[in-house]
Amino acid sequence: MKIAVIMGGITSEREISLKSGAAILNSLISQGYDAYKIDLTEKNLVSAFVENDYDLAYLALHGEYGEDGRVQSILDMLGKKYTGSGVTGSAVAMNKILTKVIAKDLGIRIAKSFSNVNEIESYPVVIKPAKEGSSVGLYICNTREEAISAYETLKDKEPLIEEFIKGEELTAGILNGEKLGVVRIKPKSGLYDYESKYTVGKTEYECPAQIDAVSYEEALEAAKKIHEKLGLKGITRSDFILKDGKAYFLEVNTCPGMTETSLAPKLATLKGYSFDNLTKILVETSK
Repeated sequence: MKIAVIMGGITSEREISLKSGAAILNSLISQGYDAYKIDLTEKNLVSAFVENDYDLAYLALHGEYGEDGRVQSILDMLGKKYTGSGVTGSAVAMNKILTKVIAKDLGIRIAKSFSNVNEIESYPVVIKPAKEGSSVGLYICNTREEAISAYETLKDKEPLIEEFIKGEELTAGILNGEKLGVVRIKPKSGLYDYESKYTVGKTEYECPAQIDAVSYEEALEAAKKIHEKLGLKGITRSDFILKDGKAYFLEVNTCPGMTETSLAPKLATLKGYSFDNLTKILVETSK
C-alpha cells in the first residue's frame, strides 16, 4: 500500500500542518510503510490528488481546504481512501457556530453566544473566526469599542462572539469512539494562544488532568457525544473551559495537530498508545 501524507495547505495553519505531516511521515516510514510527502499549495490544490499515485491519503491538513470537507469530497469522488472523518462531519465540525448548536441540542454545556456586537450583555467576550483553528484570530474584548474593532477585522470570516469564561483549559480525546482521556492545559502566559500552543516550554500539560472525577468524565462524555453525533472518524480532540467544576464545550478538532507540542499524541498515551501506534491505527481504520 502506497501512502501519500498530505500536508501544508493554503491557510494560516500551513506551517503547523507541515510539522504534523513531517512527524507522521517519519513515523510511517520507520514502521515500514511505503509513504511519501505531498505539499499542498495553491498551484496543486486539486491536481495533487489526481496526478499522484497512492492508495491512501493520510491527511495532515489543518483548517479550511483540508479539515473542512472539501479535500475529503475530492477524495470521495476519486474513490480514494483517506484517514479521519468524512465530508459532512468535517464540514460541520469546522464551523464552531453549527457545532455549538448541535452540542446544545445534546445537552452539552456551552458558553453563551451573541449574533452581533449589539447583543452583547456584558464584557469581556471572546470574538474568533468560526472556521479557523490554532487560536488564529482570537480576540478577548473588554469593551464595546474593542468588540467592534475585532468584529470588523473578522467580518469576512464569520465571527463567533461568546462570553469569556475565565477558567482552566481542558482537552478530551476520542479515537474511533474510544475515550482516551483528558489533559489540562496550563499556559505560562495565562492564555493558550498560537505562541503558547506551538512554542516548546510555553505551556505545561497535566496528563491526565488532575481534576475531580465528575468533571473529568463530563468532559470526556461530551467529547464522545460530539464525535458520535457528527459521525466523526479517527482521532478527534474536543476543547473545554472548566469553571467552578463545570466543563463548557468550545470546539472539536477533526484533524488535530501531530507536532512535538501537540495534544493528540499526549491524549493517546493515556490509553498506552505511542505515536507510532496512533499513526498505524489511523492507517488501518481509514475508510
